[in-house]
Amino acid sequence: MKNARTMMTSEQLKAFDVAREPQKLRQAYGDTPFGRGCLAARRLIEVGVRCVEVTLSGWDSHADNHSIHRKQLTILDPAFSTLIRDLKERDLLKKTVVLCAGEFGRTPQINRLAGRDHWPTGFSMALAGGGLRAGKSSARPTRSAPGPTDPETVANVHATVMTALGIDPQKLMARRLGGRSS
Repeated sequence: MKNARTMMTSEQLKAFDVAREPQKLRQAYGDTPFGRGCLAARRLIEVGVRCVEVTLSGWDSHADNHSIHRKQLTILDPAFSTLIRDLKERDLLKKTVVLCAGEFGRTPQINRLAGRDHWPTGFSMALAGGGLRAGKSSARPTRSAPGPTDPETVANVHATVMTALGIDPQKLMARRLGGRSS
């Protein structure tokens, strides 16, 4: 009961109240659940929350790919770019890892329904902050080579994020339910 009371009065709970932010900043993130989620994520990071996830569903485009993605990008682009800029301006980006990725790749070819199907061979992601080197791009498919030309493995992505978070990716950390890791 004490933990519940502590949580209900904590600064972390107040971080969800994005209405406390200036209107101009709220507009920059976008008046969408995802935009407000990204703004809340920044506020949670400010008060010490160590891991935050914000999701944006609706990318499954087996038909009518271009209009679906155009609509999604009007939500993703302002929120994601404002989050990065806002973290940087508040000197939080150096110690915060931001990962934007989908759960599945899409074929490079458009299908007969003007859509793109599932493609486990590759997918797009953006990593920022956490002391990561900026400006790296890899695995660029081309028309002549639709597969990754310089692929990163999922294990390498995980190791990169873990290292940026100060976790040794070579160390196995097994934990029993309710137990503590060393």
